[in-house]
Amino acid sequence: IAVLGQQSSGKSSVLESIVGIDFLPRGSGVVTRRPAELRLVHVADENAKPWAEFGELKGQKFYDFDEVRNNIDVLTDKIAGKKKGIIDKPIVITIHSHTCPDLTLIDLPGITRIPLQGSDQGKDIEKVTKKMALRYVKDPRTIILAVIPANADMTTSDALQMARDLDPKGIRTIGVITKIDIMDKGTNAKRMIMGQEVPLRLGYVGVKNRSQQDITDKMRVYKALNEEKLFFSSHKIYSSLPSESLGTASLTKKLTKVLFTHIKNYLPQIVKEINIKRRDVEERLRELGPPLPKEDTEKMQLLWNMVTEFCTNFKNTIGGRYISCQDKATKGVSGGARIKHYYYKIYKEYIGSYSATEAYSDVDIERAIKIHEGYSMPGFPSVDVFIYL
Repeated sequence: IAVLGQQSSGKSSVLESIVGIDFLPRGSGVVTRRPAELRLVHVADENAKPWAEFGELKGQKFYDFDEVRNNIDVLTDKIAGKKKGIIDKPIVITIHSHTCPDLTLIDLPGITRIPLQGSDQGKDIEKVTKKMALRYVKDPRTIILAVIPANADMTTSDALQMARDLDPKGIRTIGVITKIDIMDKGTNAKRMIMGQEVPLRLGYVGVKNRSQQDITDKMRVYKALNEEKLFFSSHKIYSSLPSESLGTASLTKKLTKVLFTHIKNYLPQIVKEINIKRRDVEERLRELGPPLPKEDTEKMQLLWNMVTEFCTNFKNTIGGRYISCQDKATKGVSGGARIKHYYYKIYKEYIGSYSATEAYSDVDIERAIKIHEGYSMPGFPSVDVFIYL
């Protein structure tokens, strides 16, 4: 699920409400400067303490979500720099908690039109942020969560425009209306929530996030969710709207339902891709050979066999009894034949008219051949004849 919107649309607050934990950094200017891939894992045990881990920090579990927030800042600055730069390299965070559903959400940097002064953002920051968002949401299997502030004209929303371009049938786009509680007096978001201004096939869900003062006062998410329920149930306009169109709980249910239906429709294609990937991996494993042993004695035996095989291959190569595939491909000689070639050049320089068999008669030579003939083919003297003489 890709969370799409402008920087000021309240995307981070929506994400924290879905997760049920306050863990995202807060600050001035651009907040999300690297895409955050949130892998939410629901834990059935309500007494289990929530924890998180980062893909870049292997083997570390974080039970203090203030540390999670600090690590997001550190990992963001590490890649994107400290001057508000935006980089398309996601931070992968896995969160285990009984408050969160089994979902994977991508928090994308909001569409930024004008670069901040004194930052690393270039003049093409709008093009960069749109291209980054496009890379994630163009996949037809991605659910688009378009976050739109209620105190702005929704017809100018970049998130809705991009969703309409990529999802013209509206089968994978859900709208989220934020900042309902800070609209001008005498106005409300009823028409927006009911889809009467910009219709959306899967509809909209209105949510009430924490205000900046609530965040400053360190109001926890669970308390904010209770206040959200109270706000909608006691409001003279919103209390009359369908319950499935209001609140974070309704949004989570709708997301889960839409995602389930979406996965079911794409399941044959997903299975096909998995089978293709599995065959590729199996082929690669066959190329790598049998797995390494686990026991020390088996490891020693494997190493001994490898050394023995290497020595055998080396001797065979020198002796001309083994030719590798690479040697077959070359036109020249190699191994022992190449060594012999160099010695033969020296041999011709020093041999002169010397005859190795000068002191032997034909009878001596014939006898030596017969002694070493054994069961070999007649007419093919063994090298042992030469050594014997």
